[in-house]
Amino acid sequence: MVLSSESPQSGPPEGVAAILDRVGSRVGAMAQEITAAEAAQFLPDEMHDSELVSIGNRVIPIALRYLRTGGTPTDDELQAVRERAEQRAREGVPLSLVLGLWQRGFQLVFDECLRASEGTGDGPALGWIGAVGFRVQEVFVAELVRAYQRERAVQSDELTGGPQFVGRLLLLGHDPRADAERLDVRLDLAYHVLAVRLEKTPGELSAERAARDVAGRRKLHRVQRLFRADGGPAMLSMLDRDGGTVLIPVALYPVDDDDERLRRLVAAIAAAAGAPASAAVVEGVARGEIKDAAVEAQEVLRVAVALGRPAGLHRLADVAVAYQLSRRGPGAQRLSETIRPLLDQPDLLRTLRAYLDCDLDRLRAARALDVHPNTVNNRLNRIEGLCGTSPFRTEGIVALYAAVTAHAVEGG
Repeated sequence: MVLSSESPQSGPPEGVAAILDRVGSRVGAMAQEITAAEAAQFLPDEMHDSELVSIGNRVIPIALRYLRTGGTPTDDELQAVRERAEQRAREGVPLSLVLGLWQRGFQLVFDECLRASEGTGDGPALGWIGAVGFRVQEVFVAELVRAYQRERAVQSDELTGGPQFVGRLLLLGHDPRADAERLDVRLDLAYHVLAVRLEKTPGELSAERAARDVAGRRKLHRVQRLFRADGGPAMLSMLDRDGGTVLIPVALYPVDDDDERLRRLVAAIAAAAGAPASAAVVEGVARGEIKDAAVEAQEVLRVAVALGRPAGLHRLADVAVAYQLSRRGPGAQRLSETIRPLLDQPDLLRTLRAYLDCDLDRLRAARALDVHPNTVNNRLNRIEGLCGTSPFRTEGIVALYAAVTAHAVEGG
């Protein structure tokens, strides 16, 4: 595991300690300079701005210590390298970027040694540092690569079996009992079916594709940790970085009147993701009915998002009218036709939506739109003229509300 610790010669030549003393005073600056490496530019800001500096401040002193003695890092010291490599593998950071950053760190150390030895005539000391440095670097890199590849192999096993596989069988409407027993996944008799939508983190909006990918994988990893088995029936998560479906055993989350535990779970998902999370739930679903319940949950979530409902947990009861209006058919099509004359009049459509959202209070609608109340009145009159439906009478209000809702749910 650790390469031979024999030093290049019996002991460090004179001058090594003086060079490394000068270099040691530059540890903080070198740790900061790692962020300027080309490979670092492909990482999300959260990693680039703090984690790289922290790693440099921890690892560079270890390297300097062994440049003094000619030894090699201990197993405990190498554990820090393994942990970071495993973390980067889980986050999906390409191995080439990881190696590029470590190479940059070692290059910075040697460059500092060169500068510290200028004009001293310490050629033998610099030769010692170079020889030992190559060997210490080899030890670090070997451990890094082994740990990274080992973690990726574990990830591959997890993705091709276990809870995810059993969960997908349930979503397809198949009986998963035989596979669950074979894969040692404990099933429950019923599940809450949770449809989840994850917003983008700032890192996922980066201009660099590699940084976007890494940020997305980091987000997903943080969220998936919430669903790791800890006794009892397994929580079955089929999420990607944009969302998906989670099957939550009723045995772990008993049905309650206010869904408080499920609401806390959705809040925990958002906190782990570092971005808003919206979810819709169909509660207490028997295993054989999960396929249809998952379709319903995803549709309820789609409707809630289309209506601009705030992030958090939603149920069918919260959006029942809009859900029904979103069902395709001649009725929904006719409703959409009601406001067709407004589709190329964005100010009128926005005014109608504000008027309905403000419970027909024209003063509130005017404040929401930042216009004069008379402007709202004038626009509502124009809406009546264009649509042939009055926003001041019960029948017209119902028709216009249904039309605006159906249009929003359809993607308008």
